[in-house]
Amino acid sequence: MLTLTRREGESIAIGDGIEITIVDIGRGKVRVGIVAPRHMAILRSEVLGRIVEENQRAAGALSPSPDGVDASRIEFVNGLPGLRDHRAFTLAEVPGYPALRGLVSETDPLVRLLVCDASLAMPGYPLELAKQRAGLGDEEVAVAVVLTLPRDARAPSVNLLAPLVIGLSSRRGEQVILDGSGLSAREELALGSREPLAQTA
Repeated sequence: MLTLTRREGESIAIGDGIEITIVDIGRGKVRVGIVAPRHMAILRSEVLGRIVEENQRAAGALSPSPDGVDASRIEFVNGLPGLRDHRAFTLAEVPGYPALRGLVSETDPLVRLLVCDASLAMPGYPLELAKQRAGLGDEEVAVAVVLTLPRDARAPSVNLLAPLVIGLSSRRGEQVILDGSGLSAREELALGSREPLAQTA
């Protein structure tokens, strides 16, 4: 780790496009200002930590997909937080649940994520905000959220804070983090929320 000493008002440049400025120092806190390209997510480490934890929980909770399911390939160029070694996934149907899909890692088929359309999980979901954060330009996209099925009798949860935005023509995806939106990384799905996911075509 590089350690630098900076005074209030002084900056640090990282590459050509990132500048960090010390805005204020006082009362045991340092306030920093960050200038970076719009497509780059700037997050507090504790927020990123929650997303990493939820992705890892979700990847370990989905049962194996049935053999012979035809599916589409999606590439997450930057990987997913907590699953950075898994960039290419196969999108598979989940028998009996037409509104759900399984993302199966091509690197390790035991790594699977269960996803659904974000607006099914939460009516009024901020789809436009998710699209803007993904930086996929004018391409038509799908916005999905990751579900976690607990191994015990608890209700499933959904990660509303970090949706997956997938370009429909490029088949490239990005997991964006809607920091500051008030959305939860682990929102419990009520019993009434499960039936529409199972019945929606």
